Order: sequence, then structure tokens, then C-alpha cells
Amino acid sequence: MKRRQSGMAVIMALLIVALATTAASLVLWQQGLWWHQLENDRSRAQLRLVADAGLGWAMEILRFNNGAAGNGVVALSQLWAQPLPQTEAQGVKVSGGLGDLQGRFNLNSLVVNGQTNTRQVVFYKRLLVNLGLPSKLSEPLLKSLRGGRDEGDKPAGDNGAPAAPQPNHPLVRVEMLRWLPGYTPEVMDKLAPHVAALPPGVSQINVNTATDMVMKTLLPGVGDGNLLVLMNQRKSNYFKDAADFKARLPGPGIIADTDYAAASNYFQLESRASFGKARLQIRAMIYSSQNVVKLLWRQDGNDGRSQLARPGGEKHDDAATLSADGLAR
Repeated sequence: MKRRQSGMAVIMALLIVALATTAASLVLWQQGLWWHQLENDRSRAQLRLVADAGLGWAMEILRFNNGAAGNGVVALSQLWAQPLPQTEAQGVKVSGGLGDLQGRFNLNSLVVNGQTNTRQVVFYKRLLVNLGLPSKLSEPLLKSLRGGRDEGDKPAGDNGAPAAPQPNHPLVRVEMLRWLPGYTPEVMDKLAPHVAALPPGVSQINVNTATDMVMKTLLPGVGDGNLLVLMNQRKSNYFKDAADFKARLPGPGIIADTDYAAASNYFQLESRASFGKARLQIRAMIYSSQNVVKLLWRQDGNDGRSQLARPGGEKHDDAATLSADGLAR
């Protein structure tokens, strides 16, 4: 009997030791996990500081270009257009650059005050065809920009009087096209580099920064060879204004019925930063004119998550939240 009790005591002692060892291991594992999370949070905080500095740098570059350096022109040969190669300092790697959004076609210009802008629709359809895409892709986009209304749906006001202009439902970002029928990933890969989501009233295309397909759509009467000459020429001798651009066209070139200029006000910053295992990608739209440079929206993304932030710092998970304030102006 005593031998059995002694054996049970040994077993209980071993069990207690095993439980204590397991508990100690669990505490150490939780402590290690906590330190790992703390390190990740510290890395992300450092990356956000770097990202904020990069945004400040971009805005200062645009202010510089608004002065005598830019001479009222926005062109690819200027300082703002030079990309920042990957740079490393104290373990932080950062790269990025600015792009001119008015070198692309503004999708929101298709509908202004609830009314279809016919000449912009013609331009967009021609752009789609030049990209090898069906022109009928314009239809679901137009309906979306009109708030789901079909063309010709004009509700009457009181006593049969004409209704007030219907509000626009602009895109906040080009990626919102993915919600529409027909805008598959393959379509977006072709289309996205040549379009932008700017305020509806912005229809001017900057001929100094226009993408190759936007330029081809703008100049349907100019052959590919002459078009290439024009695009190479602007790298070293940019167009000073719309008249200068028209004067340099080879022969009586036909210009599409849309607005064009040699200046821009809307830019996009794309920046990437890494520190250890932490990664951060930033996209931001910046408005720049002679008197003001301001942030319109900012999108931070890491580990597949992203948020949009107003300049004041308030963040929104829903991109559409910014549509009324950021794009209706």
C-alpha cells in the first residue's frame, strides 16, 4: 500500500513539474510574441515618418516648379518628373516618384452636372479602341457617373418645370472601375495607365506629359512615326503652350475635339518604403497651382490593407467617402 502511494506521489510530482514547465514555456512564448509585435509596430511607425517626409518632399518639389523654374509649364524634363531611385539610410529603403495625372484622360469628365459630355465620350471611345478594347465599355461607366440613370432619364421638377441638374457620382480612384461590368483585370491592365479620376470639370490634357495612347487619341490625323517624333521632341524642347504645340504639328494635323494645354494641376505620388520585414506603400493625389499646393487624398497600404486619409489625418476605409468632398469641386 505504501509502495503504491509512493508511486502515485512520484507521478503527481512529475505531472506538476510538466505543468510548470509548460506554463513557463507559454509565458516565454507570449513574451516573445509581444516583443515581436512591439518591434513590428516600431518599424511601421518609422516607415510612416519616412512616408510623411516623402510626401513633404513631393509637395516642395511642386512648389519649386510653380515658381520661375517651371515658367508656367509642366513637362517631363523638369525636376518633379525625375524618379527617386531606391535609397537606403539606417536600414530604411525608400523609392518613388511623381506622375502627372493630366497626362491621362479624366474619366469623371464624361459627365458634368449629371449631363453627358458628348465630345469627351467620343474621345474615351476612341481611346478604348486604340487600346484594343471595345468602345461599349463606356456605357456602364457613363451610367455609374450619372448615378445609375440611363441617358435621357430627366425627372421633371415641380409643376412640370425642368428638374435641377443632377449631381455627379464621380470615381474617387481608377480602381473603382473594377466594380463595373466588363472592367476585368485584363482590361484594367491595359486601361489604368492612361486614365485618371479627377474633378469632373477638369478636361484639359497636358501635351507635354500625355501617355503614348492618349497622345495618339488626341492626334488621330498624325501617323505613328510623326507621333513618335513629337513625343521625343518634347523631352528636350517641351511645348510652351497650346499654340506652340499646334504650330509644331507635322502638316495640317487633325486634333481631336477636346481641351489640351502645356500645364497641369493634379499629380500623383507613389512611394514604397521598407524597414526590416515591414513594408509600406503610399499613393497620394496632390493639387498644385501657382498659389497653393495641397493634399487631396492619401492612401497608405501595408500587408494588403489600405486606408484613405484626409489631410487632417482622419482615416476612412471606404474610398467613396472622399468622393463628394475631394472630387466635386
